[in-house]
Amino acid sequence: MVKKRAAWAALLTAAMTSAALAAGAAPAHAATDIKVGVIPINSMGAIQYAVDSGIMAKNGLNVTEFVEFPAPPPSIAALASGAVQFVYAPSIPIINAYENGGIALKIVAPADGYSRADLAKAKKDPAFAAKIDDTGVCVSPTSGISGWKDLAGKTVSVPARGAQGEVTIASAVKKAGGDPSTINWVTLTFPEVISSVQSGKIAAGFTVEPFTTECTAAGLRNIGAPGIQFFDTEQAIGMWVTTATYAQQNPKVVAAFQKSIFEANSFAKKSAANLRKVTLASTKITGVDAAQALAANPTFYPLYVTRADITRPATKMQELGFLKKQPDVAGLLMRQYRP
Repeated sequence: MVKKRAAWAALLTAAMTSAALAAGAAPAHAATDIKVGVIPINSMGAIQYAVDSGIMAKNGLNVTEFVEFPAPPPSIAALASGAVQFVYAPSIPIINAYENGGIALKIVAPADGYSRADLAKAKKDPAFAAKIDDTGVCVSPTSGISGWKDLAGKTVSVPARGAQGEVTIASAVKKAGGDPSTINWVTLTFPEVISSVQSGKIAAGFTVEPFTTECTAAGLRNIGAPGIQFFDTEQAIGMWVTTATYAQQNPKVVAAFQKSIFEANSFAKKSAANLRKVTLASTKITGVDAAQALAANPTFYPLYVTRADITRPATKMQELGFLKKQPDVAGLLMRQYRP
């Protein structure tokens, strides 16, 4: 009888231990659902990889949907309305929305950009600049447009007014001695650019990878890299942003998002093989095939956004007339995640 009681006690103890272990294995809190606004460009690979690899889930986030937008301004408007919790946008439209649009934003993490070494080399080598800049300006080889100054007086497409395409092209035209105020700016989505150049609807169109590479593959010509001539020391160009209200009300969610982006960007930077995996992940958002994604200029994934990444483009935007004053960087830039 004593032996039987001891056996039952042992079984009960084991069962209780197993139950405790099972309970301990379960997450303390359910994952937080978020929606993220994206643009169909190659640099979306890191956030797609963060989902596919389980990085987001590990950090307590569940991305229920990637909401695709044709350009940053409508994505920022959706963010402000609460339709999404985080969106991708380059520094220029973020600064524009913050200062000119009066939208209280917070930059939480970097999305894409340039390395300092590449920036320095690009200033001396235009061919190298074209290889590292994922932006371009697509023209017909029979258009007579051979340089930036030739864009003056022409019809040029950008995905949104007052955003990165318009500001960087205007800067390049002005540096070349042309008058950017004479350009007839029109808005087109990236997939529309090539056919519009071919048909003569526009003289030139701003592109981002994979469409920059697609331009030359279609027999057209890229006249240069407007991004690399505008950004001289800035490393973070594309950024992840939320609203000041959301950041204040959901600090743990924002911290988890920052950590997830840091981990995904760090993975991409470790090796060419890793970068390949991240680039292939981007095809789920861009819709292009693997060969086209891998043929494009590779994305550089920074780990932090610095004050200079905001102040320097803002100063140049002021000089070009896009801003009336320098933005309040302290109010716009959140403290970045550092392990």
